[in-house]
Amino acid sequence: MEGWLTFVQLKNITKLLDAFCGSVEPSFRNAYFYFDRALKIYATDGCAKLYLNVTKEFLPFDGVASVPIQYLKGIIRDKKLKDDSLVKITVEDSLISFEIQGITLNSKIEKIDSKQIETSREFTLLIKKEIGSFLNKLDFVSASANEGDIIDFFTFNDNLIFGYLSNYYKLNSIFGNIREEFHREIPFISARHIVKSLKLLKKSSILELGIDKKDIVLRIPGIFIKICSSTPSYNKNLLITKKSFVEEKAINTRELKKVLSKLYVTFSESNIAYLLLNKGNSYIYKENNNSKISFKLPYSFENQYLITIHTRKIRSILSRMSENIIVYLSPNELVLEEKKNEKRSSFLVQEFKKLT
Repeated sequence: MEGWLTFVQLKNITKLLDAFCGSVEPSFRNAYFYFDRALKIYATDGCAKLYLNVTKEFLPFDGVASVPIQYLKGIIRDKKLKDDSLVKITVEDSLISFEIQGITLNSKIEKIDSKQIETSREFTLLIKKEIGSFLNKLDFVSASANEGDIIDFFTFNDNLIFGYLSNYYKLNSIFGNIREEFHREIPFISARHIVKSLKLLKKSSILELGIDKKDIVLRIPGIFIKICSSTPSYNKNLLITKKSFVEEKAINTRELKKVLSKLYVTFSESNIAYLLLNKGNSYIYKENNNSKISFKLPYSFENQYLITIHTRKIRSILSRMSENIIVYLSPNELVLEEKKNEKRSSFLVQEFKKLT
């Protein structure tokens, strides 16, 4: 059984698989080639599952051929090959071969029952939007999270919202309008794999997002993804609102981001610092080894607010918002909002002092 791909097709497929499977667990870094009315590839990161259409120009074969993604990366490292160079793929009883202009990759295959690869495509469609919008919103809520954290998909007032909740800050981004109510959690690591792999596709491609009984489903032309999900076992305070604030001000974050970058580079061991919003001028300061460093910021407020910040995380958050944002302040909470892309971040106010 044999068929053909162009070098650029194999290169794009390999880059997608590499980003999707990640590098955390080596046992997941395999591409499973199988035939289901076309040559297809199955891959997983342990939670998210990817089903990729490769080519219809391939003869049927039984079973599944497993190929380490690292082997495929070895082929595409040859930069002398032209994009339209042909790659011959041959599947025999115990061997899968990739041949291109004097390069041959032979991989022994262990046939497994193709029925072990779940191929059901039934799901409830919730929304269709450009993939660029989806990635922008999911990247915002997931980039500052840590391994072991979870990302929430939930609805409120007919809006589908992506959310993240940590001990002292939370993030929301509104993806679009839907009518079905639900709340699902997915692992942070799969959210990052989705962002990194789908960024390789055209931003204008249309993405369908839906759910089935246990998964969140993404469908793009030629690609079908299932992300393992669960329903929260308790009510989570995820939603960021703009009620009961005593101050509202438009600011430009350019100077703030410069200061955060300096702190990030200067203090590699500890990322905790303090943001003091005050009348006249505001400051960021950090104490370390009996020393204190402070940076003046060109922001003035009617009252005084002290907020504990994680310099790396807030730097990551602000880099994914426009420079011109709205600041909302209460005695308990600081909210940063980018209205254009419907992104919000919320931080706890540690100390409040009324000055007027």
